[in-house]
Amino acid sequence: MLTRFWTEYMTALSFMTRLGCARMYSNEEIAATMRQFYAVGLTVGALITLPFALGAFSQHPWVQAWLWVFLSIWVTRALHWDGWADIWDGWGSCAQGERFWQIVKDSRVGAFGAIAMVIGILGQTLLAHELFLLGSWQVLIFAPIAGRVAAVVLGGLGDAPEASTQGRLFLQGVTRATIMVQTALTVVTGFFLCGFLPTVYTALLCAFLLWSFLRLAKVQGGINGDFLGAAVVGGELAAMLAYLM
Repeated sequence: MLTRFWTEYMTALSFMTRLGCARMYSNEEIAATMRQFYAVGLTVGALITLPFALGAFSQHPWVQAWLWVFLSIWVTRALHWDGWADIWDGWGSCAQGERFWQIVKDSRVGAFGAIAMVIGILGQTLLAHELFLLGSWQVLIFAPIAGRVAAVVLGGLGDAPEASTQGRLFLQGVTRATIMVQTALTVVTGFFLCGFLPTVYTALLCAFLLWSFLRLAKVQGGINGDFLGAAVVGGELAAMLAYLM
C-alpha cells in the first residue's frame, strides 16, 4: 500500500512539477496520478510558502507576493497556466464544436488568453500580498491544494471529448472514492489552515467555477486537460480570495 502510494505520488510529482524524475509513463500510471493531486498540491504549497513563513523578505510583502507567484509558475513549469489561457481563448471566442477545440489546442495565445493570464497572475500577486501583509501565509499552502482537488472534482463530473487523449487518461483515473477522499482531506486542511468560513467560501467559489466550466463543457462536448489546468488556477484564486472575504 505504502509502496503504491509512493510510486503514484512520484509519478504525479514528475508529471506536474519539476520535482520528480521525468520519464515515459504508461496510460495506467498517468490515470493513477489523479489520486495524488491533494498530495502534490500540499507539496507545492509548502515548498513555495515556507521560505516566507520562515522570514524571507518579511519587510517586503510585495516582493514576497511576486516571488511566491514566480515560484509557483517555475515549479509547475506553467503547466496549469497554459490550460487557463487556452480555455479562456476558446471561451472568449464564442466558437462552438470543432472550431472551439481548434482555438483551445492552438499553441499561440490569443487576446482572451492574454487577458486571462494578466488577470490571473496579477490577481494572485495582489491576493498573496494581502495575505502576507496579514501574516496569513498558511492560506498560500492551502491554495495549491484547493486548486488541484478542484481539478479532480471537475474530472469526475465531466466527460472527455472524442478527440481528447491526455485528458481522457486523467479522467479515467477519477473514481467516486478519489473525489470523496481528496475532498474530505481538503476540507479538513482548510479548516486547520484557514478556518471554517474561509473554507466554506472556498467551496462556494470553487462550486461556481466548476459549474461554469461544466456548462461550457456541455456545449462543447466534453473536457480535456486544459479544463483541468484552468480549474487548478481558478481554484487557487478562489481559496486566496475566500480568506479575504
